[in-house]
Amino acid sequence: MNQQTFLICVLLSIPAGYLLQRVYARTLAVAAIGILVTAIVALIFPVIAGFETMQIFALIFASSFGIRFAEKQQSRAKLKVARPQYKYCPSCRSPLAEKEIGGNKALGCTFCSFAYWNNPIPVAAAVIPHKLGVVLVKRKLEPRKGKWALPAGFIQPFETPEQGAARESKEEASVDIEIERPLFNFAPPGVNQILMFFVAKEIDQTPVAADDAEEAQVFALDNLPEDMAFPSHVEAINRWRASAGR
Repeated sequence: MNQQTFLICVLLSIPAGYLLQRVYARTLAVAAIGILVTAIVALIFPVIAGFETMQIFALIFASSFGIRFAEKQQSRAKLKVARPQYKYCPSCRSPLAEKEIGGNKALGCTFCSFAYWNNPIPVAAAVIPHKLGVVLVKRKLEPRKGKWALPAGFIQPFETPEQGAARESKEEASVDIEIERPLFNFAPPGVNQILMFFVAKEIDQTPVAADDAEEAQVFALDNLPEDMAFPSHVEAINRWRASAGR
């Protein structure tokens, strides 16, 4: 590989790394392993099959810059929807500090008895069967804006999970549902939430996007969109299909 071609490949490696991270996520760990392995191989075998292994090392290293940039963007997007990290007591405005309370660590007020436990945020989602398939909505907000998902959202104060799932279905897809049964619960890794999935009774209403969604549509069960927002929503649909024989 001549020097000019190599420099072009190095420059292209940066956006390639960015795109890989945006599509697949967790690419930085793979790149780090690749950098380590190729560095070791380059020291032992400077040339393999006509390729200089140090050039391969340089390409992977260059891609890591794009990967890190994409990772920072994704982290910022997560922070926009994350629960705020409190520094001061909401009761007396004194600073919070990490304490051991009842054998567990929590942020406790340095003056009064307030303790912030940072409990998981409850989220309710509904699998809504339709005579033509299942109801999905295109997300209007981050995370996964513009991708398809089940109607879902945070449970409001003094609301049951079933009521939350029904309300979100109305707010996102303009459909009135009746919850038939719980399906399963799921705690997404790295996200302080607990997702509760429910199955609604079959409807024949035509979903229409409301304020909380870009689009609402019925998809045939064998023709679900490829750009689903969350793997857990796909799993919920698959579990429902298996239990319902559809």
